[in-house]
Amino acid sequence: MKEVIALTDYKGYFESKYNAVPYNSGMDKKLLEKYFSASGISLVFMNFAEVANHDFSFWKSKTVIYTSSEDTDYYYKSFIEDIIYYLELSGARVIPAHKYLRANNNKVFMELLRKSFDNNAIKNMSAKVFGSLEEAEKMMSNLSYPLVYKQAAGAMSEGVGLAKTENELKSGIKKIARTKNLFRELWERGRSFKYKGYIQESKFRNKFILQSFVPGLNGDFKVLVFGSKFYVLKRDTKKDDFRASGSGIRNYVKEIPEGMLAYAKMCFDTLAVPCASLDIAFDGKSFYLIEFQCLYFGSYTLTYSDFYWHCEDENKFKLVNGKSVLEEEYVRSMIEFGI
Repeated sequence: MKEVIALTDYKGYFESKYNAVPYNSGMDKKLLEKYFSASGISLVFMNFAEVANHDFSFWKSKTVIYTSSEDTDYYYKSFIEDIIYYLELSGARVIPAHKYLRANNNKVFMELLRKSFDNNAIKNMSAKVFGSLEEAEKMMSNLSYPLVYKQAAGAMSEGVGLAKTENELKSGIKKIARTKNLFRELWERGRSFKYKGYIQESKFRNKFILQSFVPGLNGDFKVLVFGSKFYVLKRDTKKDDFRASGSGIRNYVKEIPEGMLAYAKMCFDTLAVPCASLDIAFDGKSFYLIEFQCLYFGSYTLTYSDFYWHCEDENKFKLVNGKSVLEEEYVRSMIEFGI
């Protein structure tokens, strides 16, 4: 029986599950073992720290799936990134690839990764990335408004705003990019007095992106793709608010824009991963991939849906009524991916 190693966090949890019991405890590991075993795969759980217990050569050609983390300030996620990159260097097959972990809850790298794809339909949302307010200020005279500003980390529209003028943009960036360390700031001020010409460390160094604004939208679509199955949730905006994520106004609809599933599949195929979460907008003419995540994304859309679309052929989708089990769909998507 083929062996697959599943890396859990320090709590012993694996991946994300909306209605997990206990709260925020991830997928049911026994169900994962059951479904993988039914496909002829032995699942071995291990925590991230245990990876270093084995020699570098041990990991060559091993297949590894893993969880991410949304811990406060992403300290533990940083550790996970070290481990997964180490495994890739060792020759292990990590699913998904380290680049998608790096892009998880990191909109700056997500936008950089977007630029690497050879697919213009994915790149029709233009964005600029910055590591400080000062970098953005040097380019503000060349920007076109309105613009959406987003802090690198965050969900449910946290740290997201719309700027219609340069002043609004500066004010918004100051809110999302502020780095507060009073002792360090006083130390920097002292250095500026002591050393002639010394430039103080910026107080606004939380990385962020500036993304083009798509006018005329009244919402977007959250599309979860698990292999050949597509789950769609429509998210509407509140009055006088352009943000659909976090609005709480969501509906499962079977009437979706023509061509949207084909667009979602094209994006999914470009990513080349087992499963993904896609935020897709449609302005009546074109589709836009606002954001994407390839692991540790919310499962609400799948968990509470009474139907899904099954891709039976290249761009032929069949609507299927019925509930889905997250762990079963996760395993199936891995099998379809060729784990």
